[in-house]
Amino acid sequence: MANYRTHTGFNLFLILPVLLGFGYYFFQPSERALITFTATFTYATLFMNPDVDLVHKIKLFSLRGFITLPFRGYSKIFKHRGISHSFLLGSFTRIIWFSSILFLLGFSFSFSDNLFSFCRYFKTYFIYALIGICLADWSHLLLDIKKQEK
Repeated sequence: MANYRTHTGFNLFLILPVLLGFGYYFFQPSERALITFTATFTYATLFMNPDVDLVHKIKLFSLRGFITLPFRGYSKIFKHRGISHSFLLGSFTRIIWFSSILFLLGFSFSFSDNLFSFCRYFKTYFIYALIGICLADWSHLLLDIKKQEK
């Protein structure tokens, strides 16, 4: 099993440039779409990866601890190397978890009416964001598989 630094380096310095080049060459996305993809891929690599089920072990009063705050409850519910490391279900459990928190915050501040129109208007960017999160997770899992084979 690779450590946090290995996963981060692999994702950000190898996989991300390859995916950006591939995506730009074959799909010619807008600059904003590429920025959205890059930002979500980076966030997913650093703070929303399959090992987020261990976030309860990170000091809360640190930058990494504060940014992973939405996943404190997630790490109490999901066991390490369980569903969080599932190829499809892992990404979607974290996406649903994070989306639920955002929706509850929006609902509690009465942004829910505007939230749906916002989502419809920025649908393309949400798709790029979902792809960024999933590809970051899958490259993380790929590295875990490669390390287990050795």
